[in-house]
Amino acid sequence: MSKSFGFFAILALVVAVQLIHVEGVCTNVVANCADKEVHCKRVCQDFGRGAKLLEYNCDFYNLCTCTFEHPAPGVPPYDKCDKGMGLCSDECDNDCCNDRCRIKYPKSGIGYCIKNYGLNYCLCTYKRR
Repeated sequence: MSKSFGFFAILALVVAVQLIHVEGVCTNVVANCADKEVHCKRVCQDFGRGAKLLEYNCDFYNLCTCTFEHPAPGVPPYDKCDKGMGLCSDECDNDCCNDRCRIKYPKSGIGYCIKNYGLNYCLCTYKRR
């Protein structure tokens, strides 16, 4: 009987852990780090007033990317987050970009190519879940 109880206890624990709703972080691409006037940390702090800044970096093609605890307040649409998903090209256009995004964020992701900061990159817009 104790083996059965142990099995059911472990099974109940696994089910309970899977039902816990875990909030994700929110990222936003906000500036070009190549611009001498851009100080990524300061830009992220200004952009995300009211949201706790968890991380900032210029790793995605030298673009200032901010990671917040939750979506930045006052940035319409208000629950929008975005993430760079690579560069767009003739081989990877809007459809390819959207596919990349939908794989990463299947419930809310929409990917599209955007020419900004001197690059043609795949931007994935998603709702934080």
